[in-house]
Amino acid sequence: MADHPGRPPFAARGDDGHRDSAGVGRAAHLGRRFLRLGFVPGTLREAARQVTIPLQFLLQWDDEGMERQPALDLFDVFGAREKTLHANLGGHAGVPWFEVDDAARFFTRHLK
Repeated sequence: MADHPGRPPFAARGDDGHRDSAGVGRAAHLGRRFLRLGFVPGTLREAARQVTIPLQFLLQWDDEGMERQPALDLFDVFGAREKTLHANLGGHAGVPWFEVDDAARFFTRHLK
C-alpha cells in the first residue's frame, strides 16, 4: 500500500512502547472499504483486537461512505482498554470543528 505524499506516516505506540506504523494504518484504510459494504471481516476483527493503544474513534452518523452498524461493531472489538467513541450527526464532510480540537487534546495526552 503506497504512502500518501504530504501526510505524516501513522505513528502510534502499543503498550510495549514499540511503534506500530504499518498494521493499524493499513487496517484502518482497508476497514473503510469493508464498512462501506456493510460488514467487518474476520481478519479486520482480529487486527482490531490487537490494537491496545488508547483509541479515539470518530463516527459521522450519516456518513454516506460507510454503514453505521459495522463501524459500531468494529469499535466494539478494538482491544484497547481506553477507547472513546465520538459520534456526530452529519455526513462524511460534516465533522464539527470541535472534534479537531478534541483530537489534538487526545494526541497531546497520549503521545508524550
